[in-house]
Amino acid sequence: MKAIDTREARQRLEALIEEMGRRPRPIRIVRKGACWHQRWAAAGLRVVTFGGQRTYLTHYVTTLGRTIYVPDDFEGWSPTRAWQILRHELVHVAQFERYGWVLMVLLYGVLPLPLGLSWFRARFEMEAYAETLRAVAESEGMEAARSPQLREEIVRRFTGPDYAWMWPFPGVVRGWIAEALAQIERGGADRAR
Repeated sequence: MKAIDTREARQRLEALIEEMGRRPRPIRIVRKGACWHQRWAAAGLRVVTFGGQRTYLTHYVTTLGRTIYVPDDFEGWSPTRAWQILRHELVHVAQFERYGWVLMVLLYGVLPLPLGLSWFRARFEMEAYAETLRAVAESEGMEAARSPQLREEIVRRFTGPDYAWMWPFPGVVRGWIAEALAQIERGGADRAR
């Protein structure tokens, strides 16, 4: 795996955040704990996942439109991890821009099913996790992007309570990850976002 220079990682993260703020329609980063609707969402997710999703406020980043909601300790995260996650979330910003609020909320949250076979949510997350894999390859190398631990973490999220069991077929998720990694290798890990 590639050695990560902390100063370089911090500069890369700061440059991305500056770029997000300079857009014609800037992207905001907001702490989840400061937002009543995020606290309500955490309570609702805890209920619908039968207690399986208890870390929504403390471990998960959520994008709604051009606002990225982060856990309250986000500023203490390693710059490499924060950069990789913001790259993932920028895919969701683009999805909101492409589909609009109403359609995005319906497709991501409700159709065809809010739990279990959530095909649209899985597709949106597959697109975002492809960017996660690309960001890991760029910052840590292809070996890190191909690590079994990362692959199984993504599989666990797709098939478990983190995303309300959105896609209960681990083999399909593993196949999709292999396909995404092959595409990254064909296109080069340095491919522009």
